[in-house]
Amino acid sequence: MRLESNLENVMSEIDSFEWNLYAYIYPDNSICMSSLILIIDDAEEERGDDDEPIYPVAKGYKSFLSVADLQSIKSNLLEQKPDYSQNELLSAVMHYYENDAFILINS
Repeated sequence: MRLESNLENVMSEIDSFEWNLYAYIYPDNSICMSSLILIIDDAEEERGDDDEPIYPVAKGYKSFLSVADLQSIKSNLLEQKPDYSQNELLSAVMHYYENDAFILINS
């Protein structure tokens, strides 16, 4: 499977993806909801010397998070704040990406 979309669309549909997929991000100046995301099956056979899939790198993407991580980030945020905004979702994704930990929302 290969799907190119933006972060906003990916996060709106994240629960429909299988957990064992992986997300790559197109490196812009900063990550935002319009950042390009490539979802692939981590079992892709064509791999480089570093055992990373060749396709995302050839397209200019860099490793981001697993779909399982993105599903957990959204689920965790939803538990803390059922009426979260897109900015809060982006903050939660960025916090996890930078700290490998869920964000804590003050109620």
